[in-house]
Amino acid sequence: MSKVTLPAYTAVEAALKDHGLAVTPSELHGLLSGMICGGMSVEDNSWVGPISDYANEGAPLTDGAKAVVSSVYEAAAAELGGLVTLLTTSTATELADAEFHVSLLLPEAGTDLMLRAESLSEWATNFISGLGLMGIEKHKLSPEVAEAVSVLEEIAQLGIDEDDDLAEQAALFENVLAYVPECILTCLVELSQRPGAQEAADEAEPYIPGISPDQKPTLH
Repeated sequence: MSKVTLPAYTAVEAALKDHGLAVTPSELHGLLSGMICGGMSVEDNSWVGPISDYANEGAPLTDGAKAVVSSVYEAAAAELGGLVTLLTTSTATELADAEFHVSLLLPEAGTDLMLRAESLSEWATNFISGLGLMGIEKHKLSPEVAEAVSVLEEIAQLGIDEDDDLAEQAALFENVLAYVPECILTCLVELSQRPGAQEAADEAEPYIPGISPDQKPTLH
């Protein structure tokens, strides 16, 4: 069976615009990844309702829009679902030798630094929103997961100052980027397998179309 991989950022960006979805590729992938890490079922189309609310003002997605979102979702679900299986079925020795890879849907390396930093900020913000949509409450998290979420909250505030040394900021950006997978894995290990995860999501307060970006779902 062939491996499912994330489509290119530019291809997703163009397709989202073509189908009128008000979301960037990084926002979409971050939101879906947060929901999966928060325990959303990857065996059905549980993502459809939240994405309709988030990116389409609550209107049903067209078949074309579903296909675009599905291409991102299936890649995220395959990667994160595979990691869950690996983490929960491997011995300590096997895990010690294992390589863990987590992908982020960002503009490719070599593109404008400010765009990449903005996209990483969007990804982190929406990953946290995805956890919130799954009914996760920050004050109930373990210290390890709470710290991971706090780091992602800081990354969400990341910005590039054109007046500062861009080479130095580029190096810092790469260091920050390299730390994100560890935060994702920390959330994935604890939250994705918690009892009643999907039920908690069904009872969570949904995203309300039309509110401003700083009011998007988050942890509380």
